[in-house]
Amino acid sequence: MKPVDFSELRSAHDNVLSLRNTQEEEPPDPQLMRLDNMLIAEGVAGPEKGGGAGAATNASAATSGGPGQSENAIEHSDYRAKLAQIRQIYHQELEKYEQACNEFTTHVMNLLREQSRTRPITPKEIERMVQIIHKKFNSIQVQLKQSTCEAVMILRSRFLDARFVFTVHI
Repeated sequence: MKPVDFSELRSAHDNVLSLRNTQEEEPPDPQLMRLDNMLIAEGVAGPEKGGGAGAATNASAATSGGPGQSENAIEHSDYRAKLAQIRQIYHQELEKYEQACNEFTTHVMNLLREQSRTRPITPKEIERMVQIIHKKFNSIQVQLKQSTCEAVMILRSRFLDARFVFTVHI
């Protein structure tokens, strides 16, 4: 029988202790909440995951008013089409993000369960590792939402600028 290498056990124990020192439950990220609120307000995200009436209202607000209603109708439909395209891309990327996060989390959990056969790992320690993974993936989610918000703001500014130029020249 081979003697136990206590330095390896001590190292594993220290790793577990460092996991225990992480916060129990993190409050919601305020930046993520702001981005979510903006995406909901712009009709990109929301309960129905399609924007729906919110997108139409925002499009109408961005292009309504002034003479040349047929021009505004064209701009309105262009705005709505481009907003729908942004919404579709956002939801596709969000789905990819969620799938990658779930696959990676499952992979790490399986690895930890396998390792628990050779060294002590409790379910609580596995859960802490999952929290760490989710925190890392959260930064990717923030980047996705930021870029989507930027795309919506650029779209809005283009249509508002076009409306302003149109009304000034008339």
